[in-house]
Amino acid sequence: MAEKVLGPLTDNSKMALGFLQEHDEEWIGSDLAEACGVRGIHPVMNSLFRRGLVVKGTAVRPFTNKAGVTADKQYVTYALSDAGRDFIIE
Repeated sequence: MAEKVLGPLTDNSKMALGFLQEHDEEWIGSDLAEACGVRGIHPVMNSLFRRGLVVKGTAVRPFTNKAGVTADKQYVTYALSDAGRDFIIE
């Protein structure tokens, strides 16, 4: 089976990657979307993950639903990989 070739980074991917390079820490997707201004952050981050530019992890933090019930919720986190730190955005 042929290896899938990934095209160039989209503008949103460049924006998210550039933000992570300036703020090199672990981010929850919703916090990252708000901080860097990219809507629909998860497909963007999945693209960067497939390219090896970010790594995924998990974090647990409290979440309060509309009924006012608070419980721990697991979130996907994103952080730069070594390749992401070294990647030059054009």
